[in-house]
Amino acid sequence: MLFEAMLAVVIFALGVLTLGKCVENCLRAEKFRREEGHARRLLTNRMTEILSNAIPLSDKSSEKWDKGPWAGMELSTIRTPLELKNEKEQELFGLYQVTLELKWKSGGDVVTKDLIFYIYPRQR
Repeated sequence: MLFEAMLAVVIFALGVLTLGKCVENCLRAEKFRREEGHARRLLTNRMTEILSNAIPLSDKSSEKWDKGPWAGMELSTIRTPLELKNEKEQELFGLYQVTLELKWKSGGDVVTKDLIFYIYPRQR
């Protein structure tokens, strides 16, 4: 009888430990989902600012955030000219590829998210 009671307690303890591990994994996944949502919003906002000429675009820049939901994130912007030709083999000038790369730490690991788009700046 005592042995059966001890066996039941051991099985119950293993079940509780397993359930605790599942809850921990769910919380970690939810935290990562929230961080990724903030990252996606930041990349989209920066792309919109660049496309609307709200901020000047240089060949390479880097920016760190210290406050708000983006605390600890670092955004790198790289602009590279595209060397393309049209159907008549003529060079197309003024086209650029812009790469936005966002890095942050999540649970001890460095996470990276990229956004690549093309622009043709307005001629003045």
